[in-house]
Amino acid sequence: MPLRGKTTCSMLAICGILAFTFNASAQDGSTSAKCGFQKFTINAPAGTKPTPTDLNDNGAVAGLLGTGSGANFRIKGFFQSGGKFTSFNFPGARDTVPMDLTKSGVIVGSFDTTTGNGQRAFKLQNGVFRQVTIPGFPDAPAIATGVNELGDIAGQFNGNGSDFGFLLHNGKLTILSFSGAAGGTFPTSINNSGVIVGFYHLTEEGDVDHGFMWKAGVFTNLRTPSGGALRPEKISDRGDIVGTYIDSNLKEHGFALDGGRFSTIDPPGSLDTKILALNNYDNILSIFSTSAGNTLVKGFCSAVF
Repeated sequence: MPLRGKTTCSMLAICGILAFTFNASAQDGSTSAKCGFQKFTINAPAGTKPTPTDLNDNGAVAGLLGTGSGANFRIKGFFQSGGKFTSFNFPGARDTVPMDLTKSGVIVGSFDTTTGNGQRAFKLQNGVFRQVTIPGFPDAPAIATGVNELGDIAGQFNGNGSDFGFLLHNGKLTILSFSGAAGGTFPTSINNSGVIVGFYHLTEEGDVDHGFMWKAGVFTNLRTPSGGALRPEKISDRGDIVGTYIDSNLKEHGFALDGGRFSTIDPPGSLDTKILALNNYDNILSIFSTSAGNTLVKGFCSAVF
């Protein structure tokens, strides 16, 4: 979610019991992927709209909770573990947007005290909120999108009018800027080895998402076999990457990238597929749309990775 626009999210309509396995047909020359899926339920209060953003190795989920409507619409954070649901809000914030969750329960994301580009990064640990600031850019808008068990935080910030990625390791800042990415560099996830994935834009306006991986100062392009738009969302500690790509017909598909093997992940009948989360047990969370609406499912993809 680039910082140029207000933080937004698509809300989920969770419906129906869904339990099946499938062998997805390959798109754009990719390998087909076999996963088992079942409906995943967020135990949110009636009248609210939950959207998960991460799934940890303990099966806990963090995400966004839409409340109210119209001018009174707000976004809170939520955490669900063992069926127990809890919502939270950064103190004094209008909106709170969790983005990543560790096995030990540390959550990072952003909060907004205004109705525009007021995003600031936060870390929530043991029930205590802390604002995450960028060294040298203390007042810069920022979003924390990834955190690992070592406490490293990755994300995005706007410095001097440009969008950059960042890595905070032991309080030291590393600025991430893909060469030629005039439209910005946007990390989305970091694993325990310090490998970061995300996307970049070549131009300020009208550019598609280009995927990247960053490791020890070196960027690598991530592409579909046909070279189409691709947005990595999560990377596991083994280096497995999942996300969403767009084919030549502008249809969204889930994907997995494992050791250079590119696989499409689409439930049967899906009009569009978004993969939201991945843990180290090859479980994913995905939302897919059909003519009947949107459905949230948990995927069991050990056959993919």
